[in-house]
Parts: sequence; structure tokens; C-alpha cells
Amino acid sequence: MPRKIYKLFISYDEAGAELRQHVAEQFHCSSDCVWQGSFRSLTAADLPPGDGVVWVYPVFMQSGVTVTETLPELLRALYAGSGQHPELVFKPVWGAGCGGVGFRAAALQKELEGEASLLVVAHGVTGREAAPEPAQFLQQLKFRLPEGTDMALAYFGAFPSVEKVLPGLKGQKVVVLPFLIGKGKHMREDMPSPELAARHGKTLKILPPFGAFYLQAEREYWKTGMGESAGNGFDGPAR
Repeated sequence: MPRKIYKLFISYDEAGAELRQHVAEQFHCSSDCVWQGSFRSLTAADLPPGDGVVWVYPVFMQSGVTVTETLPELLRALYAGSGQHPELVFKPVWGAGCGGVGFRAAALQKELEGEASLLVVAHGVTGREAAPEPAQFLQQLKFRLPEGTDMALAYFGAFPSVEKVLPGLKGQKVVVLPFLIGKGKHMREDMPSPELAARHGKTLKILPPFGAFYLQAEREYWKTGMGESAGNGFDGPAR
């Protein structure tokens, strides 16, 4: 008899709870097979039973240390504490797919009217190789936005920094898209300032963090009924 499959959706903290809930609902599974939790407050009570296979869906933007090392260790330890050892199958992070590219690009194109430049700012880790998802996202956008759209990638706390990248952007207006799930520390403290932009003769428009921008763009998609299906964000191939 096939083992039961449970789906566990994990965000980093409750700042990503709205997106996590939304993504989980897109799978249209019976409620007894879908579980949710936040990495920072995860306990054994948040986990599905250990009598089957647990598919873990990390609602994270990047495949950093937390997702690739700390989360698997935490889940195994929590299950082991109750004498259970289910098979854990880890899916690619949500940021590797992000749902339909088309409706996100359409929303960004509206923001970039008037030859504005796009600056995507992602979480970086000093001394470690950058996770691939931010660069992959920019590569996807190049095929969806008008040819010649000026765009670049910078990192919080890693190279290249916003201070390094900003002067080289072509547009006088720079639209900043934080490659983040929700409004955490980076949104509160690390966004580029108007003063920094002014020193280089530029103005800034900072968009909501990517998770919130995605939800906003999807709502607009359903209003218009145009474009491609939004999907659930985990449609991309496994990496």
C-alpha cells in the first residue's frame, strides 16, 4: 500500500504567512494532507504525522543555508524527538519558480515606464557563493520585458552592493524590487536611501517586497483575466 504523502509549507517567519497560505491553497489538496509552519517558531506540533512521506515546500526566496542545511536538520530533530523518521522530500524554494513570469513582468513594466531602470536587491551572505535564484529571476525577466530594459542585481551585505551598482544604472529613475518574501529587517533598515540616489542624480521608487508584490500582481491578473496562469510558484523544475 502506498505511503501517505503530506505537504508541509514553511516560511521563515510570520512575515511570510500570507504568501505561504496563498501558495498552499493553490495545490487544491485535501486539508488533512497540507500543513504549514514558520521556521523561527517551528515545533513538533506544527508537523504532519511521521507515518508517510513529507514533501517540504520552502516558501523562501533563496536556497541559502537556512533552507539547505538548518531546516532539514531541524525537521529531522523534531521528528526524532517523538521517535519518528519519515522520508523528507525537499522541493525547490518558492523563489526558484515564483509563479507565472508573465503577469509579474507586466506589473513591473508598468512601474518602469519612462525609461526607468530596475534594481533587484537580494539577501547575500559574505564569504559564500550567492544563491542562484535572484540571477535566474533577472534572466527570466530579460525575455519578458522590452528589449534594452536596464536592470541590475545587488545584494544586502555582499558584493555587489547597492552602493556599487546604483551609479552604473542608466535611468534617472530607479525602481527597486526587494527580492524578499515580506517586510522584515532588510525592508525596515537596509533599503537604499533617497539621499544615496540623489548623490548620483537619481530618484528612487521602492516597491513592496517580492512576496507582497507577487500577491498584488496576481490580484490584478485575476481582475483583468488576461495573461498566463499565475500557478503556485513551485511549478519550476527541481534544482
